[in-house]
Amino acid sequence: MISGMSLHLSLGATTTTRSLLVWLQLMLGAYLLISSSACAKPIQAPDIRKCQKAIATSPNATVDNTTMTLDCCLPWHDVPRRNFSWDDYPVTHAKVRRAAHKADEEYIAKLNRAYELMKALPDDDPRSFKVQAKMHCAFCNGTYKQLNTNITLQIHFSWFFMPWHRLYLYFHERILASLLGDPSFALVYWNWDNQILSNDTDHIGNNMPRYFTIKDTPIFDAKRDRDHTPASELVRINVASNVTTTDTPEEIAQENLNILYQSLVTANTADMFMGGAYRQGTDLSNASVIDAPLGGSLELNVHSGIHYWTGDPNRKLRSDMGVFTTAARDPIFYAHHANVDRLWDVWTTLPGGCRKDPTDEDYLEAEFLFYDENQNLVKVKAKEAMDLSKMGVSYEAATEGDDLWKNFDPKPTAGNEGSQVQYAIDKMGVKEVSAALDNTAKAINLGSNFTALVKLPTKSTMGSGSSSEVDDEQLDEVLVIQGVDMSREDYVNLKVFVNMPTADTKTAIYTAEYVGSASIVPSPDAGKRLFTNVAMEVGDNLRRLGLDSEEYVVVTIVVDSFSGSPVTIRGIKIEYRSTMCTAISSSA
Repeated sequence: MISGMSLHLSLGATTTTRSLLVWLQLMLGAYLLISSSACAKPIQAPDIRKCQKAIATSPNATVDNTTMTLDCCLPWHDVPRRNFSWDDYPVTHAKVRRAAHKADEEYIAKLNRAYELMKALPDDDPRSFKVQAKMHCAFCNGTYKQLNTNITLQIHFSWFFMPWHRLYLYFHERILASLLGDPSFALVYWNWDNQILSNDTDHIGNNMPRYFTIKDTPIFDAKRDRDHTPASELVRINVASNVTTTDTPEEIAQENLNILYQSLVTANTADMFMGGAYRQGTDLSNASVIDAPLGGSLELNVHSGIHYWTGDPNRKLRSDMGVFTTAARDPIFYAHHANVDRLWDVWTTLPGGCRKDPTDEDYLEAEFLFYDENQNLVKVKAKEAMDLSKMGVSYEAATEGDDLWKNFDPKPTAGNEGSQVQYAIDKMGVKEVSAALDNTAKAINLGSNFTALVKLPTKSTMGSGSSSEVDDEQLDEVLVIQGVDMSREDYVNLKVFVNMPTADTKTAIYTAEYVGSASIVPSPDAGKRLFTNVAMEVGDNLRRLGLDSEEYVVVTIVVDSFSGSPVTIRGIKIEYRSTMCTAISSSA
């Protein structure tokens, strides 16, 4: 028994009873999700004639003014429209996307020429670089509403993050190929996940490709972090970590590898990796702790960090790359997202769990709008993003680099052996935080860091011979931070640790205590706030630390924000989630 606090324990429960509780929890979750899906509708393409400008303010700009007025309205006058069909977009030439650091001089010249032609188009041409950049801005900053509602349409923080960006790259690439007159032209992918180190800094993946840093070229952007643009500077995915002990290339690589391992390997279901459901009527600024969409691990823990690392800290909201509204103004955005897309493709091939795309009709039938190479406004459904081969797109393998994060083996911190629950109670006065049942739960201000005791779910299996049998191998412990409430005008990074009660912004993140991060890229939208849940697989961490049989664990959330704006939550829980595809499919 833990001293110093009152704990509510269920004593004497039999294995059968505990098994039944686990099974009932899974079935109740499936029922609630099926019920919500049955009465919901897929997102429909918005009416782009109805758009609004957004105004953002930055409390920490040192170069620009503190107010940014954004016009991301898309051209619609005299623009032909069509519904997408593969018959209209047949594959005539294979497009092989290769690692950016392996590009030869001929390709680099072609890439620059493609963007030179795109930037030379009139600003109101749907194929122009200006409109292409607006396309991303339009669907992430409140420019448009969900059809026939007053709810902001958002393509981040949910299961639409990856299919929308895949289709965006598809049409963007087709436009560049058409301008070049080369149907085989393909984008490169910025291979920042590749942690193979070399003294030949022109040919490693984990830095900014040198040819993107050459001034007065079409693919150069002056609004980048000046300390990060030299090709010798290694990418640090979780730049907000400020880890003073990881200044060597080897230590930075270890940090990056653990982030990738936690984001891709342990996140073994679509909702964990891609993000939660987003349907007609979903409001990110006014959701409940029960139905707030979950951002996926690839988006929040990896993708967002690269945006932050690349953007200019001396400009408001770290534009260009550091803020959604201007990110696509930097040509390296498209190479960055090509690698995000590649990692989605790689994730589906990893062992364990259910690594399949959602089968929910509200996912598959959701509608997006893009411009094609003939200036048509095309309405296309999310389901068309499921198969790269239909697009004629493939990725050159990066097997050696991928194997480093696939097989990463994070170790416990030396001297931190055993449960730290008693220490947290006796030395820090840490209290238990439980799950929030609804939005009436009291908001908890995280400050710069927040530590809590969180109860582990009962570990058990269904009795043998039961048709409802659930094996331990088919259940993952998932940490859910409920009702994360923050400003949309600030970059916020939440780092989560278990069994590390004194963790802060300087704590190393290449150990087994590090669970993951949620990095929120700022974007001024009509709601001005984001209300969401954040979920992270924690079972792998608990087993590595030898804590999977404990009753309670210590959870610490470290907050790092651009301007120090407050972040609150409503609750924390650790629950079992099934990794069986049949259970996930039935609850989609």
